[in-house]
Amino acid sequence: MLRAVARCCGHWPPSAAAADGMLWQTELRPHAAGEFSMAAAQANLAMEDQAQVLASPSDTLVGVYDGHGGADASRFLRSRLFPHVQRFATEQGGMSTEVIRRAFSETEEEFHKQVRQEWKKRPRMAAVGSCCLLGAISGDTLYVANLGDSRAVLGRRVVGGGVAVAERLSSEHNTASEEVRRELAALNPDDAQIVVHTRGAWRVKGIIQVTRSIGDFYLKKPEYSLDPLFGQVGPPIALKRPALSAEPSIQVRKLNPNDLFLIFASDGLWEHLSDDAAVQIVFKNPRTGIANRLVKAALKEATRKREVRYRDLRTIERGVRRHFHDDISVVVVYLDRHRERRHTRVIDSSSNCTSAPVDIYSSNTQSYKS
Repeated sequence: MLRAVARCCGHWPPSAAAADGMLWQTELRPHAAGEFSMAAAQANLAMEDQAQVLASPSDTLVGVYDGHGGADASRFLRSRLFPHVQRFATEQGGMSTEVIRRAFSETEEEFHKQVRQEWKKRPRMAAVGSCCLLGAISGDTLYVANLGDSRAVLGRRVVGGGVAVAERLSSEHNTASEEVRRELAALNPDDAQIVVHTRGAWRVKGIIQVTRSIGDFYLKKPEYSLDPLFGQVGPPIALKRPALSAEPSIQVRKLNPNDLFLIFASDGLWEHLSDDAAVQIVFKNPRTGIANRLVKAALKEATRKREVRYRDLRTIERGVRRHFHDDISVVVVYLDRHRERRHTRVIDSSSNCTSAPVDIYSSNTQSYKS
């Protein structure tokens, strides 16, 4: 099992290369409760999204990590979060909300240690962070934990009908929400600048929209932004207390036969597709390549908004492409076992891990050269 976790956190398996060098997808794969599909699209110079699925005979873990300020935090999550979840679940005899909270806390502490170690050479590390979305299926129980604005959505069959409806399972921590802004203001009654409207959006301290994350220590610990070294990154930031949190929102749900599938995705998808639109795409189309179908639907909507042709995206370089869409990571998890309608493909007694490439552009370039 530990070897499988290591493979998951450090490597990605071979898969069919997409015609677009910024796209990646994997074939349909088995997990304990059914099958899953993964896909991703790159827009940034370095891929800041990371996604992975760890499947064992009893449990399934899904991770989507949407980085900002650089790729360091999301890549760190890719290497460390699952091992912590596995370790604490083993110690406590199974999955629980406490296991997940401990795993998030330990990962945050480890990343902070790395930031401290690299501070003098790389002060920008204090300004790197990542949203973190974790799904854990253990038996008939689903856990969804979240920091930031990635999203988990359930596709559920209406009782007695042949239609599916969307049910959002994650809480989003983004200042676009009035409720989130009120929460921040209540926690910071003596800081009139805790949320500022600038550059077309509400932002924490006028800088960032997400209010919970892994990393972003310059907005959590004043010693970083007040250190002269931080001048290489930005101006000093007056903090009376941490402006951001690494405490995840966790929802627990018992799965039932009407629960058809789960969609886990970074906000690059949800910026262009509603919960219902994504659920209908999955419900009405074949399973093979379904995650990639969602990615392409989002890209087509992004190009429609910018009044350009979808096929022209192939000619746009990474970095520049960020003006059209964000990095996108999608995992679709089918819940066959809980419906008892079809025989799932059996996975062996070990854990099997699937991870998207650390950087899609670089991976596809290497495969083209080989």
